[in-house]
Amino acid sequence: MRLCQTPTTSSTGSRPMPAVHYGIEFEYLLADTRGPQAGRLRDIHALDVARLADLLADKPGLGDPTLAEGDLGIRNGYWYLEGDERFDLDGRFCGFVAKGVEIRTPPRPGVAAAIDCLLDIERQLAARLERDDLGLAIAGFDPLRTQYGYQPPLNAFEQRLRAGDREYRGMELSMLTYGPDLNLSLPDWSTRRNLDAARKLNHYAPYIVPFSFSSPYCAGRPWHGWSRRTWLRCDQRPAVKLFLGLEEYAELADSSPLLRPARLAREAGRIEFKAFDAMPSVELLAACCHLLTGICLADNLRGRSEIPDVALYRRAALHAFDDPEIRNGARAALYAAAEALDRAGNAAAVEGLAPLARLLSSRSTPAHALRASGRLFHPGGLADRLPQAAAC
Repeated sequence: MRLCQTPTTSSTGSRPMPAVHYGIEFEYLLADTRGPQAGRLRDIHALDVARLADLLADKPGLGDPTLAEGDLGIRNGYWYLEGDERFDLDGRFCGFVAKGVEIRTPPRPGVAAAIDCLLDIERQLAARLERDDLGLAIAGFDPLRTQYGYQPPLNAFEQRLRAGDREYRGMELSMLTYGPDLNLSLPDWSTRRNLDAARKLNHYAPYIVPFSFSSPYCAGRPWHGWSRRTWLRCDQRPAVKLFLGLEEYAELADSSPLLRPARLAREAGRIEFKAFDAMPSVELLAACCHLLTGICLADNLRGRSEIPDVALYRRAALHAFDDPEIRNGARAALYAAAEALDRAGNAAAVEGLAPLARLLSSRSTPAHALRASGRLFHPGGLADRLPQAAAC
């Protein structure tokens, strides 16, 4: 299905495609690959963190200056255990609960390059996990657990820490959710233009998230909608962030809740979109990257927001594209994105949006296919669905 059958025009005319760098973070569940319980998801409280950390310690990307490591150095390299850090009463790090593994790519000059890098890292990770009879799995939300459950309960120091840092808000939910963080950097854009793009993405997020839905289960049974992740997450965690240099952030922090301080100078200007469920295919992941780019470029999308429309997100979570308002909003965003990419001369990106047009036309989501298959999650990683990829 072609989204642009003929060349399009606008009041501003054609514009060359700006430079865009992409970085992808992708979270995976873990599952047993051998033994009497092969195919079983590994529960977050049953993962041997020390063993996994040792298994995964020798990794690609150690010391890459384009990526921040965090205060404790847990998030280093191109993959790391993702989860919850625990502290003692005196504030000393004393434990870690892993929900799975996350891959992150360094910034790459194009969607295809970023995805090829992700796949190359994923193959290395899968080979390493296989040594311990573990494999990757994809779903937007833990299909078996209903709550995280702090073990042991949070102590006084941890309660104060989490109350004073908004990044901890909804951590008990984050421990059950899985999704990609799609990062776009447009180095030639001003802060004003980047913030306008972030506000635009925030507004259209409830309409476009059904393209990724992959969490239609709760406690091992079908949930009453198509994205339990979106239903629970929308009022707890941000959909979009824009990172600014420390000096500029100090000046502008009060002007928008979407702003965050960059941990590295080169992060300034990075737009991070966090609202998608974990996509089950490379084709869909690429399409969603192109969609975000097109929305940023589109001149004819008027919506802007800085706070989540919780009611709209939850309508999307329950009804997806069967809801007329969600369907029409998704169509407007998709076709405006296609026109903007077409005007910029990026025909490959326009063609790359075709999977989204098919989902919208059929009023379906990946969650529909997952439930129809009878599976609770997608076994394996993205590379299992696209054997050939370039090296990182």
